[in-house]
Amino acid sequence: MGAATPANRAWFPGLVIHTVLAHATYNGVRVLISYRTLELGGSGFVLGLMTAVYSLVPLLTALFVGRLVDRGYATAVLWTGTVLSVLPVALAAMAPNLGVLLIATMSLGVGQLLTTVASQALIPQSFPAAQMTSKFGHLTLGVSIGQTVGLPMAGMVADATSGDTAITNALWFMTAVSALTLIAAVIVMLRGRTPHVSRADAAEGAQSPWTLLSLRGMKPAIFASMATLAAVDLMTAYLPLIGQQNGLSVTTVTWLLALRTLASVVSRLFIGSLTARWRDLSLLWTASAMAGISVILIPIFSQPWMLGVLLTVAGFCFGLTQPLTMSWVSALADAKNRAAVLSIRLAGNRLSQVAIPSAASALTVLAGSGIVFTMSGALLILAGGVTWRNHHERW
Repeated sequence: MGAATPANRAWFPGLVIHTVLAHATYNGVRVLISYRTLELGGSGFVLGLMTAVYSLVPLLTALFVGRLVDRGYATAVLWTGTVLSVLPVALAAMAPNLGVLLIATMSLGVGQLLTTVASQALIPQSFPAAQMTSKFGHLTLGVSIGQTVGLPMAGMVADATSGDTAITNALWFMTAVSALTLIAAVIVMLRGRTPHVSRADAAEGAQSPWTLLSLRGMKPAIFASMATLAAVDLMTAYLPLIGQQNGLSVTTVTWLLALRTLASVVSRLFIGSLTARWRDLSLLWTASAMAGISVILIPIFSQPWMLGVLLTVAGFCFGLTQPLTMSWVSALADAKNRAAVLSIRLAGNRLSQVAIPSAASALTVLAGSGIVFTMSGALLILAGGVTWRNHHERW
């Protein structure tokens, strides 16, 4: 794509705004779905199942979506994902039982996959390599801002409504918020259309998933990303349960989760300064290990102020790991396979978000909800060790 003109330069701020609104929706709605699951009689096992199905279809379709985007269909994928970021929220608000809520959760997960792949792929398709890290930083900053706004907004609306309809009313409110992504998607269209590549032409330069996975650095980067996303999801799903067990209100829990995302905003604001001082992989393995230690301690220290400290440290580290792994995998592939490697990374994320919550939900039956944080924290520490090893092999 050529140099931006004043007429189309607004598309990238539009994409960041879209990201803010979409992720405000995803995070606010997901914690509300946890409370709605409990209202409808769901147990800790069902909470883990809800978290798993959110990522099940995206896991199976991520590479296909990436190939579509590599062929020039990023804006079409973005539009489809935007619609699937609105309608499932309304369905969750109307859900009369856990089955319907499960369908809404799964559909919202597909919407997040589509918007995420398209948004990430538009960056290498539109900017030179020298600008990619900063643009990914802006995009992930939008993710963190959205998460920071969405969680307390959902909690405050729920707490402001008395009676049995509090969670339902909050879901309707979040439906209205998610509808604003449609306006932002119109602004993204100012970018202009990417030329489409035929299936035959795309197949000539396409590398198989196994070839892409064999690229040096892909597996450690994906594992670090997987461990982080699983920890974030499990924290969002199970902190309400920890909160209930310790007498914390919905507002307190959502503010604690918002504190985590606010810490991610701060770390992403300073990621340029941090990467100028330390090598990317040094920063990545340190962040993974520190996040792991913090997550393991969550069920041990249940006082709100201590949870605030632990979630702040974890959130700061989470904020670094995602853009660092994004830039890492983007640099490993050529232009014809860039969306594909980003999709493989996302598929890895979704695999972790299916397998780890499923295992966690089963373990809660035997060992209680605290085991979820022990397991996800241990995986983060292991990811830090794998990245450390790759770093020392390179240098």
